[in-house]
Amino acid sequence: MDGNRRLEVLVRQLCAASIEPELLDAQTLAAICPKELEGILLHDNAELRAAVFEFLKADIFKPNHYLSLMDFRELTLQRLQKFVSVEFLGRGFDVGDYLTDPRRFMALLECLAFSDYSLSIKAGVHFTLCGGTICKLGTQKHHEAYLHRLNTLDLPGCFGMTELGHGSNVMGIETQAVYDPSTQEFVINTPTNEASKYWIGGSGQHGKVCTVFAQLTVGGTWQGPHVFVVRIRDDNGKLLPGVRIKDHGPKMGLNGVDNGQIWFDNVRIPRDALLDRFASVDAAGTYSSPIPTVSARFGTMIGGLTTGRILIAQGAIAACMIGTTIAIRYAAQRPQFGDKLIMNYLSHQRRLLPGLAVTYALQLGMKQLKAAAFDTPKPDPKLVHVLSSGLKAAATWSRVEILQQCRECCGGMGFLSANKIGPMKTDMDVDVTFEGDNTVLMQQVARALLEDKSGSAAMNDSPQHVALTSSSHITPEQLLALLKGHEQYLLSTIRGAMQSAAAAANGSSNAKAAAAAAQQAFDDNLDLVVELGWANIERLCMEYMIKESNAAAATASAKAGLAALRQLYGATRIEKRQGRYLEAGLLTAADAVALRQAVNKACRQLGGNGAVPALKLCEAFGIPDHILSAPIAFNWRQLGQTL
Repeated sequence: MDGNRRLEVLVRQLCAASIEPELLDAQTLAAICPKELEGILLHDNAELRAAVFEFLKADIFKPNHYLSLMDFRELTLQRLQKFVSVEFLGRGFDVGDYLTDPRRFMALLECLAFSDYSLSIKAGVHFTLCGGTICKLGTQKHHEAYLHRLNTLDLPGCFGMTELGHGSNVMGIETQAVYDPSTQEFVINTPTNEASKYWIGGSGQHGKVCTVFAQLTVGGTWQGPHVFVVRIRDDNGKLLPGVRIKDHGPKMGLNGVDNGQIWFDNVRIPRDALLDRFASVDAAGTYSSPIPTVSARFGTMIGGLTTGRILIAQGAIAACMIGTTIAIRYAAQRPQFGDKLIMNYLSHQRRLLPGLAVTYALQLGMKQLKAAAFDTPKPDPKLVHVLSSGLKAAATWSRVEILQQCRECCGGMGFLSANKIGPMKTDMDVDVTFEGDNTVLMQQVARALLEDKSGSAAMNDSPQHVALTSSSHITPEQLLALLKGHEQYLLSTIRGAMQSAAAAANGSSNAKAAAAAAQQAFDDNLDLVVELGWANIERLCMEYMIKESNAAAATASAKAGLAALRQLYGATRIEKRQGRYLEAGLLTAADAVALRQAVNKACRQLGGNGAVPALKLCEAFGIPDHILSAPIAFNWRQLGQTL
């Protein structure tokens, strides 16, 4: 055993000296064309996005970190009012585009996230959650009654799903809606304090209408959660009878949004207030729906959350673009300990450049998600749900890590609000738990993989070792094979545990006991379950990066940038979880050394010698200077003159 160990160490040392990871040389990387890369990264509507960015030059959108809570809320409302008052390329924002032109709808809202996250979220709650729900679940009468007033912000909207006692468990909400055939009205009631609507954005101060999720009962029969349009304030902003709202007040961040808690005390609303595209109640109190089961109807009712998750993920990626650009620009001009730029230190490169690669990977992942959601005549709802859930979790969790590294790598300058990174960190911290808690979303991704029988045979095979020390180059195919092997290992481990538990409990052919045992095995492996969700998204993003870097339409200079980031992305994702790869036998200790050298080489190539390649990769994000705004992203030596 000792002899084998010594031999392994010797092999590792010999191989480590010869490994030259497959990355382009510095001369090739310096030839990267940001504009060509920008065309690959930009999903759609380039002219429209440019028009919105130009609009955001107005003074009202300039950051002001001295405002009080109430003044910031008022400014956020005024910013949104200005946004809805103008036309972009011939027409203004139209919530109806949620159905008829979703890419335009998304592009306009995505641009706001580059300016201010409170503005982005206030717009998202109003247009996407409230307006989008009315579009998708309502019918013509609802569209005619509400959409125009939503477009003009005459009727500020909010979205009443989350309750004090029910966040992720939407099926378990307690708000009640009982139909009264004698008056042809629904009675909306909050039976307990835990049933109060909680964290409702826009309700604390400005909201006048709310799309309320409530358990519907008709003729004594429970029909599951449905959505109702409920006025909470009159046109003058006064609370309506039976509605009580408590303003949440100051929060950790996102203070331009007026969150609140809502109680309904037997509030009566007309029969037409039910959004009835998929379920209706006639005057006599007869319930009907083309969807036969409560669970299937529930899936339809919450389907509109997908668009919100896409916007949240895209907002997180926008923050990563801004943060990495600011931090890398600063590092490329800031010397320390003599004339050496801090970007020339490997430790600095190691902290910033993997985040740049992750940002590219996630942006290309979102490109594929939007194609699946919006570019096919009949999108696969399960595919879109799983991919949007995984990318939302991956993007927002990655944002937490990337912005923290950016803030630290800028030293005290990263703590200064004017340099943008700090306010983004605090404003956006909520994105890991709203529009779906990330841990729950990754469990949903894993659950879908476990339930997918089509690839079960291949995924049950033992993953194979990938020898990174067998040649002088680490190829993208090797990295992808490792990522696939990681996913395969986790899937077979969890599935095996569930199958073994079910078999042990099914000795008496008790299917219910077997199912309960399998669920318990799932719960006992939740650490691996969440990791499986990550493994799936990382493998998919690597595939998307390979696809884009090999695309015939990509130019040589664009391919050079994508190839380098593809290698860095794959290598750092594996390195981050290399303990699991070693456990699964996918890597040896010698492979781990080769992997570390591959990452170091990639970082030196991208970040050394003035960081020209890295700066060009940041430039490809296409962020205008007035959006970037951080003084340290331009000339840190002039800070006293620019603040």
